Amino acid sequence: MNRTVPNNSRTGRQPLLYLAFFFGLTTALQAQLTPTYIVDIPMRDGKTLAADVYVPDACTGCPTILIQTPYNKNTFRNGLPLGFGQNLQSSPYSWVVVDWRGFYGSAAAATAQANRGQDGYDVLEWIKVQAWANGKVGTWGPSALGSIQYQTAKEKHPNHTCAVPLVAHPQQSYDSYFYGGVLEKSRLQSLDLLGYGLSPLILANPYYNLIWQIAENSSWYPQDIQIPTLQIGGWYDHNIDKMMDWYTATRNEAALAVRDKQWLLVGPWVHGGTGLAFVGSPNQGQLIYADAAFVNNQMALDFFNFYLLGTANGWENTPKITYYELGKNSWNTSNAASIEIANTDTLFLNGNAAISTQPGGGSTSFSCDPKNPSPTIGGHTLSLGLQQGPFDQTSLESRADVLPFSTAVLPADIAVSGRVRAQLYVQADQPDADIAIRLVDGYPDGRNMLINDGIHRMRFRNGYTQAAEAFMSPGQVYMVEVELPFINYTWKAGHTLNVYVSGNSSTRWDVNLQNGGTMYAPGDTNIAQIQVHHSAQYPSKLLLPGNNQLSATRDLLPATAVSLFPNPASGFVTVESTLPLDRYEIFDLTGKRIHAGKLPGGRINVSGLQNGVYLVQFFSAGRTVMKKLVKH
Repeated sequence: MNRTVPNNSRTGRQPLLYLAFFFGLTTALQAQLTPTYIVDIPMRDGKTLAADVYVPDACTGCPTILIQTPYNKNTFRNGLPLGFGQNLQSSPYSWVVVDWRGFYGSAAAATAQANRGQDGYDVLEWIKVQAWANGKVGTWGPSALGSIQYQTAKEKHPNHTCAVPLVAHPQQSYDSYFYGGVLEKSRLQSLDLLGYGLSPLILANPYYNLIWQIAENSSWYPQDIQIPTLQIGGWYDHNIDKMMDWYTATRNEAALAVRDKQWLLVGPWVHGGTGLAFVGSPNQGQLIYADAAFVNNQMALDFFNFYLLGTANGWENTPKITYYELGKNSWNTSNAASIEIANTDTLFLNGNAAISTQPGGGSTSFSCDPKNPSPTIGGHTLSLGLQQGPFDQTSLESRADVLPFSTAVLPADIAVSGRVRAQLYVQADQPDADIAIRLVDGYPDGRNMLINDGIHRMRFRNGYTQAAEAFMSPGQVYMVEVELPFINYTWKAGHTLNVYVSGNSSTRWDVNLQNGGTMYAPGDTNIAQIQVHHSAQYPSKLLLPGNNQLSATRDLLPATAVSLFPNPASGFVTVESTLPLDRYEIFDLTGKRIHAGKLPGGRINVSGLQNGVYLVQFFSAGRTVMKKLVKH
């Protein structure tokens, strides 16, 4: 039935303006899209959900796009997604936007145990009999609006035709809240601010237990997917890791009739919701990806047009996976169920802050003070107080509690696709500590851009159950593995592959008090002396999912073996080296070799070069190192 209602919001919360960017709605807020109908949709328990219905004038029997939101349906009055904005009449679809049970206009329908999948089913039952609908319904939405699409699909309503979930997966899992056993504090606080009220339940279960096992098993159901989906994710999104597993599972386990009707699009995008960047925007953190702007919208429209309108647009020939290769900054496709590379390349941490293909010797130490934690700078965050996406990490190098490790300048590309793992051998003088890893691309211009990061709590190095908890003893060395989220990335020749090791990353993750006491409770903080070993006996290393010819970097000289001055230079450059150098080659930043020679007198004449930045590769008895040179 139709009704006029006030703009209600859930008690204690107001609509969040930043959610307009989350949905990609950039229409000026002065203009408002007026719903055709404002309705109460009946549920099976006798309660109703509040909904806005938008029907173009020419629509007398159109397919429908359903959006179910916990963030206030009225937000969509600023404009419809997929580029329609205020222009409802250009849409070939009718739209139904529903407030979740217990949220905003549907606050009165709150129940202790809401089954949102059943609610979605009941909304579909209502839509199918409306005069403006033709029975075909597609669902769309990011994050929570994506998760509920899977819950609705699980109920198998015959009119649920297809789904486009963005930056979302259905599983409620332990490691979604406790990454490496460490509470993702800022994200949980953000969810509380949005009205989910999860903190009491999450904090009461900091160990993996039966509650988590039940939650994970009951929310993992790829076999129940019986409709085509276009799953859209972002490499800088905190959900990307689970999304990649979920997509592979739907390709292998969904209903047989639709296993080959599951598509995946992954762009260079953040999660959205906490800043100006969102899925489809060209600006992501401190980088710009102009060729990825709104690719998500176009693919979603092609998908909907094929399944809802019957448009002969060739969608069925679309490659199953379309993904953006970060670093190369180009689009690629695959028809496989996964783009993860099974092979593993190994790089070792070494002394002098180096990374190479051979283990070195000794160890490196740092002091970790919980009262002065290393700051979170961008990344896969979800918090109004944190930046989101790729940001320069160079400022961390000045901190005494961060160990930067770097390869020499790369003579060839290093490409990975999958989950990078850091296996570190660690000892500390306190019973507990965290090991945080930031994976970084060192640019020739001096920027050190974050790719992704992870953390692991030492007491959980053997597992996340309370029975597996084990504290450290002073003087004893322990191996801990920090697994980073799924990434597809290429470090280009001329760049460096960098890793920053620290004891925390605040405020994204909870700061370990390092006293071995009860977690997430007040207590005294202990300063920890943490030692990272990188010897033949304790070879701390990086495991890269790739098929790289690392033999090209096997005998890299340490970057400190060669120095150039003056640099910048206009005439001659003096070369000093701790080893005899055979020859050199000069490359521009595109990788083109433009000059080569010997080193008589230890000098290079660069007066004939155009002004700019160059890479000079030096050779010594089969070993090599690259140095950056600025000509002016």
